[in-house]
Amino acid sequence: MKKIVSLGMLLTIACSTAWAQYTLDSTRRMSPGVVYRHYKTTSPAQKLYVMEIDLDEPTVRLQAVKATDTINGDPQTVPAMYADHESIRYHEVTAGINSDFFTSGGPKYNPRHMMIGDGEILWDTMLNRTVFGITEANVPFLAKLNESYTLTAGGSSITINSINRPATGDQLVLYNRFKGPSTKTTAMGRTEIRVVPVGGINAWKANATVPCTVLAKSSAGNMTYTAGQAVLSGTGAAKTFLDNISVGQTVDLNLQVITAPSGITNIKQLTGGWTRLVLDGANCVTTSVADEGGPVPTDLAPRTAIGYNQTKDKIYLVVNDGRNAGVSEGMTLTQFADFMLYIGCYQALNLDGGGSSIIMGNDIVRNDPSDAAGPRAVGSALLAYLTTLTLDMFENTLGHFNREPTYSPTTVGVATTSVVTNALTAHSGTHSLIVKLYDNTTSSAAWKVRLLSGTGSPSNNRSFLNTGTISFYLKTNTANTNAKVRLWIDDNDGTELSPTLDIINDNQWHKYVWSLSSYAGTSTDGGNGVINSTTATLDAIEFSQPNTSTTWFIFVDDLMMDPLSTEGTQVNGIAKPVDPLVTLTAQANEEKKEKTGLTVYPNPAKGRFEIRFKKNEVQNFELLVVDNAGRTVHKKAYTGGSQSINLSSLSPGIYYCYVSSGPIAETFKILIN
Repeated sequence: MKKIVSLGMLLTIACSTAWAQYTLDSTRRMSPGVVYRHYKTTSPAQKLYVMEIDLDEPTVRLQAVKATDTINGDPQTVPAMYADHESIRYHEVTAGINSDFFTSGGPKYNPRHMMIGDGEILWDTMLNRTVFGITEANVPFLAKLNESYTLTAGGSSITINSINRPATGDQLVLYNRFKGPSTKTTAMGRTEIRVVPVGGINAWKANATVPCTVLAKSSAGNMTYTAGQAVLSGTGAAKTFLDNISVGQTVDLNLQVITAPSGITNIKQLTGGWTRLVLDGANCVTTSVADEGGPVPTDLAPRTAIGYNQTKDKIYLVVNDGRNAGVSEGMTLTQFADFMLYIGCYQALNLDGGGSSIIMGNDIVRNDPSDAAGPRAVGSALLAYLTTLTLDMFENTLGHFNREPTYSPTTVGVATTSVVTNALTAHSGTHSLIVKLYDNTTSSAAWKVRLLSGTGSPSNNRSFLNTGTISFYLKTNTANTNAKVRLWIDDNDGTELSPTLDIINDNQWHKYVWSLSSYAGTSTDGGNGVINSTTATLDAIEFSQPNTSTTWFIFVDDLMMDPLSTEGTQVNGIAKPVDPLVTLTAQANEEKKEKTGLTVYPNPAKGRFEIRFKKNEVQNFELLVVDNAGRTVHKKAYTGGSQSINLSSLSPGIYYCYVSSGPIAETFKILIN
């Protein structure tokens, strides 16, 4: 995640324990929902690194990652997996650690225990050891495995014997993306079916029943599939079972990995480790090792662990450096468990340590790996990522807003003494941006302040997709009446001005949201009020109000883009009075009408448009046109399936059109030049 971050605050907070004093050396906010803390001790010398993940932050997620995403694939360093998953999924990875122990012989570099990534099971395992997982509802857990897999079709069920293992006689095996692009099976006495979840390729989960649609069926072996699909491969009785399934049929995969404790369902991410460090708020190393096998390690070594608090709303990714005399000695498992308790863990699991121990935050390796060569190539990792793209979070930095408010010639009404700086108040974290606007006593013009991002140059700003929303938090209590805020966004044909939102003047943080999918803006500098390109950049935030002699202080925090959001343009759930496109689309959906496949051209135009229907049965239709405020400006019934529409009497701008004809309906935008 490429962003400017806080340098942190040096603190000296010490707490006595049975064996050392932990000193909190520094704290830094990595992103919304993720805080990094560095601890140290002097006797013995230790360095400890903690990423605290707040699960109450709805944009934070965990992801279990397999090196190169395939079984028997080459190992990767945690920095490599971190970078790969930031780029391929449009995730914003904010933290990461190495996870499970891995094999070093036979099949190389595979996790020794179970792994589940995005709901898909890497492979089955008979090792009855503690695993860490998190559900679709973002609830963490530690539990032991007890696996059971079945396929149900047509009222009958059969056991799935293994997952991503070599196919042997008279077995049913499930293959998915972790195996590679095909099953690598032979044709002899085999039937295979390719399936995909009814809910889509992202609907996989464990400890759940996953309804799937059968896409294909073959007896040729080595069936191919793509990410999000799976193949069931059967021989013997399993072949007979699959032979009775048809393409297009719905089947159920019941994928149970944990039967106790009850209540754990819809698992999305899971990793193994050894051994449990904390059980119900107590150090349990000795009993856990006795239960899971092996002697209690007493050596001092680098360590990695994951844990969570009693209320299950905080997850802790933790690394202890070691094998560096006088700097960081390393810990025993018992000592490491004590530290996990100290930071607030109610449950905790030890992960692979030694030279594998790596912790990252904001693209940087935060610890000092014990291997002389640096980060070790390992088999898997756990990543924390944001579903949003952070443009600026203002942690002791101005971010992209490093120009004074009067730098833009568009700014009027305020004095050149107006400034932007950091404030020790924040929506989240410790800092925000404060815009201090002073009256220009020589001007009677209404205030308009174009606060530039990256000096208004696209090359200086982070690009984002043209779908979802862009938002930030704003607080003020010194605004004049009728104060407003809007965005300037650069796309491939110029700059687009967003709709304005009324500023709430109550000294509370409010979230201001603009829809990118239905931007409904106005044009400037060659733009057309619509975000046409696949990606865009933020040009500026504009603040405006009537002229006043009163100083205006505006706090801004957490400027973010969410590509998955379906929110409309609004303030804290208070929508703009009318969103015509959403309204018309909802109307069409409510009436359950069909799409026409119509074309509208030219668009933009000076007011005359041609409407053509691909379906010749459309002989009559009604056209409703509304403006950006939701007012009906044209409503007329037309006879004939294709028409020339004259809207030249309307003022230039964006309009929303709703065409209906019996069971057919379609909504679209037009731009009148």
